[in-house]
Amino acid sequence: MALLEFNGKRPRLGKDVYVDPTSRIVGDVELCDDAAVWFCCLLKGEIRATRIGRSSVIMEYCFIEDAQVGEEALVSHRAILHKCVIGRRVLVGIGAVILDDAHIREGSIVGAGSVVPAGAKIPEGCVVLGSPAKVCREVTEKDRELFNKVFEEARWKTSIYKRILSGSNNL
Repeated sequence: MALLEFNGKRPRLGKDVYVDPTSRIVGDVELCDDAAVWFCCLLKGEIRATRIGRSSVIMEYCFIEDAQVGEEALVSHRAILHKCVIGRRVLVGIGAVILDDAHIREGSIVGAGSVVPAGAKIPEGCVVLGSPAKVCREVTEKDRELFNKVFEEARWKTSIYKRILSGSNNL
């Protein structure tokens, strides 16, 4: 992992954070306790601070710049978050793009490949799909169960990655 200063600002890591060695964290970025950043990600805080909330997981190949991610959020592979706000327990699907000043409120789901336009305000507990992304329905109990399953699996994989990096893997 590379932690790089930018314009006098340095990344800050909470307790038990996992950052894969292939990822780069640049400038005013805070990773809160138990946050995880998987393979080949780039997180930057250059103009605004970037903050990744407690226990959130950022999966492979994500780009996050000047954005806020709430607690226990799951940002899937190849997502792009640019100057936006992601609420607590939000699922950002594979390859989704969320643009400047968009707000995704708590418990919502952004579908894979969706593009949330600049300035969009997504209400709490909604599923958004498409390009441009639009609210298509409310999150169901089945959606919440799926989120919980996928989130727990991601946290489990993170614990394995941590063990591998610490050299205590018994493979």
